[in-house]
Amino acid sequence: MKKIVSILLIIVFGSLIISCEAKEKSRSSYRIDTKPYQYVFDAFDTQCSISLYGVKNEKLAEIYVADIQKLVDNYESVFSKTIEGSEIYDINHREGDSVMICDQTASLFGIAQSLYEWSNNKFDVSAGTLFDLWDVKNRTTVPTLEEINEARKHVGNFKFTIEQNVAPDEFRKNRITFYGDKATKYDFGALVKGFCCDAIKEMLEDNDVIEASIINLGGNVLCTGDVDGRKGGAFRVGIFKPFSGNDIIDTLEVKNRNVITSGNYQRYFKVDGDDRVYHHIIDPMTGYPTDNGLDSVTIASENGLLGDYLSTACMLLGDKLSKNLIDFASKEFNDKNIQATFVYSDGKIEKYPKKVNLTK
Repeated sequence: MKKIVSILLIIVFGSLIISCEAKEKSRSSYRIDTKPYQYVFDAFDTQCSISLYGVKNEKLAEIYVADIQKLVDNYESVFSKTIEGSEIYDINHREGDSVMICDQTASLFGIAQSLYEWSNNKFDVSAGTLFDLWDVKNRTTVPTLEEINEARKHVGNFKFTIEQNVAPDEFRKNRITFYGDKATKYDFGALVKGFCCDAIKEMLEDNDVIEASIINLGGNVLCTGDVDGRKGGAFRVGIFKPFSGNDIIDTLEVKNRNVITSGNYQRYFKVDGDDRVYHHIIDPMTGYPTDNGLDSVTIASENGLLGDYLSTACMLLGDKLSKNLIDFASKEFNDKNIQATFVYSDGKIEKYPKKVNLTK
């Protein structure tokens, strides 16, 4: 990676570009020309990266990288819907009504219904049958109306109870019991990377070794610490212009925040003779990819789980209802400095709220 001397340090992964520009005298403990220790790995079916600044030596950096990767691997092994033996896989393939789950899974199921209701029933982790039907990574044709209607019969199902600490000496110490529709499939793909970033942020907060870091889980970007050579120690995060390759349409300056984008340009397919983009953000109310004039929504927030949720929920709701949701969520999560960047299909950009402090 190039030295940080009056040039842009650019790391490109997923849907964001992260850069920091040296303009002022360094106020950190490491030199302005020091490289970050950077590592790339695969998780959550995407490319991820870790960049650590201010670490004294490579051996020490590798210890922290190993801890972060272990945490990421653990979250994937719990929440993947495709890895046999994961908790979500076991739930979706259960023979009886009950499955033992860990605290993290219990937490996500515990708030899933609230997130569903906040989004006017559009953000639905129980819509796995519909998401599987629209598998845009492998599909080349639009599902039939009959297939869509059949899949929609199994969404919106939050009929479950959770018994905590049933097996206090076990990792899976909680029991979740489901009622009603046994064909319902659960999918936490729109939450788990943000949830994982929150755990990583907590891990990094209690150390005096790392001055700053960029954790990028396939476009879910967590920036921590002070950036060497930038006013206020802020990171500069660039947002890609949808359907343009690597063109940047906007930039944010953030500190100790997550920057998370959802968009219709990341995973999609087209059909011959049809100009429509059939993307992966599916509206369970209609059974089809959402189409409300937005190409992407980027959320900057302290809480990664909230940012992950809002980026998808806003794409589903459209801009007007999204603003009400952002106001509500800001109060519920006690984060007054959440900001959304709406990128419209006509190229217009709008920020909401306009005046927030993302470097606080």
